[in-house]
Amino acid sequence: MTSQLTDVLEAVQAFIAKGYDREYRVKDGTLVDLVLGATLDPCTLRVDAALRLETENDAEDASNIYAITDPATGHKGLLVDAFDVFDEMCHPDLAERLKANRTTASTDDHDVPHKHGLRKVFKSDFELDPERYVLREGFPDFPPCPFGGAFSILGFDTAEQSYVWLVTSIIRDSRLIRTPYQEDHVISDE
Repeated sequence: MTSQLTDVLEAVQAFIAKGYDREYRVKDGTLVDLVLGATLDPCTLRVDAALRLETENDAEDASNIYAITDPATGHKGLLVDAFDVFDEMCHPDLAERLKANRTTASTDDHDVPHKHGLRKVFKSDFELDPERYVLREGFPDFPPCPFGGAFSILGFDTAEQSYVWLVTSIIRDSRLIRTPYQEDHVISDE
């Protein structure tokens, strides 16, 4: 099934139609079922399908989709790595299990100016002014995620004051400033 899919949204919809209706997310290096709030055991989970979608020419931008079954509960769900960063965030054992049988397909969106409703910023744009872009983490004003759920990270253009889609090669660049959300703590006189 995965070899014909070349679009993240199309792939997610195809997996949901096959019963992968849970949302899994990586938190603190572990895989969590967002509905249950429970951690999945990386030694027992079953990766039923793993798909990497990357730009045709140079893999400047890539996304990964994992269809996972939790044998402990029988639940089936998806882990969507829209920014190709989970190998850096996961415990090495989990990362290895996810990537073990991953297939790669090319997308045709290398020159597309927008991705998921956001202006796409290419590495060449970033090179002109690396300090212009930051990677925001956990901000409450993120636009809706087209895969369901919510974005956990997203690029931000400080000159235009707008969210943007940073290609994977920018997210992996050590010059990119990462800005975690810090809730404002108002000190009251009362």
